[in-house]
Amino acid sequence: MNRVPPNFGKAFHRLLMRCLAEEHQPTDEEIDLVAGKIWQDSYAPLTGQPWGDVIPDSDTHRQMIGAARMALLPQCQAAGG
Repeated sequence: MNRVPPNFGKAFHRLLMRCLAEEHQPTDEEIDLVAGKIWQDSYAPLTGQPWGDVIPDSDTHRQMIGAARMALLPQCQAAGG
């Protein structure tokens, strides 16, 4: 099952701006959605596997969650947090 809503790209940009401008701390659900979008746009076409089928806590899952966190929390990353 694919948990990434259609047209999530626009919502991602709004969420990113909110995190930057308002120092909004993204929820786990928001991070998961962004991780799913990263997966969908980069690896799903190669593997044919939707984000919902990626095993939670697998190396792949942790990598996508890490990428989503870095995308949404750049101010924390710059400060070493």
